[in-house]
Amino acid sequence: MVRNLSTLSILHYVYGILVCLLGAAMLVFIFVGMMMQSDLVQQENDPPPMAVGTFFQGLGWFLFALVELMGILILLSGRWIAKRRNRNASLVIAGFCCLNFPLGTALGIYTFVVLLNEEVKQSYGVL
Repeated sequence: MVRNLSTLSILHYVYGILVCLLGAAMLVFIFVGMMMQSDLVQQENDPPPMAVGTFFQGLGWFLFALVELMGILILLSGRWIAKRRNRNASLVIAGFCCLNFPLGTALGIYTFVVLLNEEVKQSYGVL
């Protein structure tokens, strides 16, 4: 199982980059909110309230920060697995990955299977 750690580390890197790239899609909410508050939309006969644009911008920033944070944590977990450090933190991050169906779930379960193995625990120095 120890030989699977390098594969697991690479999978964390790839999935972390994918999550970070998909997090950039949350910037669409910010753009929509800015457009709702622009002069072009406000000149229509029945413009949306300014609070709706503010809500979309706030939601966009919140989701962007949340998804990017998750992507960075997954990348850090890949680095920790490669260095054989912070096993418990990698297990917690794997639990959060399980919330993202289907790729995150597969990665999270694979991480649990590998990191909970006795041989891997010994390579981390856990008795």
